[in-house]
Amino acid sequence: MTNGRSAQKSRTRSALLQAARELSAAGQEITVQAVARHANISKATAYRYFSDPGVLASEATLDVAVTPTVLLLGDETDVRRRVHIVSDYFRRFGREHEPGFRKFLARMMDAWAPDKPIRRGARRIPAFETALEPVRARMTEADFRMLILCLTTTGTGIEYHIAARDVCGLEDDDADRVGRAAVDALLDRFLPAA
Repeated sequence: MTNGRSAQKSRTRSALLQAARELSAAGQEITVQAVARHANISKATAYRYFSDPGVLASEATLDVAVTPTVLLLGDETDVRRRVHIVSDYFRRFGREHEPGFRKFLARMMDAWAPDKPIRRGARRIPAFETALEPVRARMTEADFRMLILCLTTTGTGIEYHIAARDVCGLEDDDADRVGRAAVDALLDRFLPAA
């Protein structure tokens, strides 16, 4: 997916989530049709992002608390530290909002169908893209994309938290050490030499 297309999808998703929050704040029922209408986005497009209004409402609630990446990174210029800031943040975020995320994941699993994969989140990918932007020009597009995908699926987020706690039985400090080690291994593999 091109960076421009990825940015457009992110804007569309954000507009749908914002519309859901606004409808919820106004005491209105959250339906995919109502959210699409409020966001001025076609119903067909809205359904491609969220086919289940419960998933949409749950994600809109969780989305409000995410700190923008530029604020997380501040003036940090070291790429390895930038990536760890993002990774650490999403690992903590999953832990701090665990009950809401578990409910959200349960709703998503209930709505899952093999012929209609559910896309969710879309916060970590742009966050890691921003963290890695200073070295993007020195990487092949394939390596850049692969690193983004590896970072997004390894050592961060609620999925990692569930695996670390429920599957591995790790306490938070140990889970953080393992997550950071996984991120370092990926950075060692993909980052260009200085």
